[in-house]
Amino acid sequence: MTARDNVQRHRTFLPCAAALLALGTLGACTSSGAAGSPGASSPASTSAGSTSKAPSSTSTTSAAPSPTTSTDPVIAKIPPAARGETEAGGKAFAAFFLNSLDRAAMAADPSILDGLFDEGCKTCVAMVDSVAQLQKAGNHHSGPTLKVVQVTTDSFVTERRIVIAQVDQKAVDVVNKRGQRVDRTLAAKGAFAMTLRYARAHWTISRLQTVAR
Repeated sequence: MTARDNVQRHRTFLPCAAALLALGTLGACTSSGAAGSPGASSPASTSAGSTSKAPSSTSTTSAAPSPTTSTDPVIAKIPPAARGETEAGGKAFAAFFLNSLDRAAMAADPSILDGLFDEGCKTCVAMVDSVAQLQKAGNHHSGPTLKVVQVTTDSFVTERRIVIAQVDQKAVDVVNKRGQRVDRTLAAKGAFAMTLRYARAHWTISRLQTVAR
């Protein structure tokens, strides 16, 4: 498969995404906050002529390690407003997911979407595969392409949580590592129907469908 084929495959997904349902906008960068390692201890100072019976070096004690709280890396990259198991939180998460898709295409980094969707979401998997193809070809989007216009609720009961995201997609260049244009995405308007699932203290997308706008 050629680099051109990879880009062409990518183009079939994002216009499809723009033709789907609604989501809001919320972006957050993943920050893995590893606890700082304890600083190196300074050498023990000795005083000349000391007659103490036991060297002070034998009685050094190491400070007990401070307890560290383990943060789920998926939760860490989700904005606080998009974490709650509420209707507002679900809408915000949907917007965040689309914003993350846009950032993934610009960075050619499919890992940005890790943990944000269920494995059974075929459209989500296809989108990630599309970004992976960009990465493999050494290409990326030159700028943002997706704009969430509006997010509305279709259903929000325990058994059925679906939001609709209306999206405008503008055309942007697909460029290689040298910044040379190799293709261009399509401009489109559309909507996404996004089925949400709440588990392990955060939302995921379990199904993504296009709907008539």
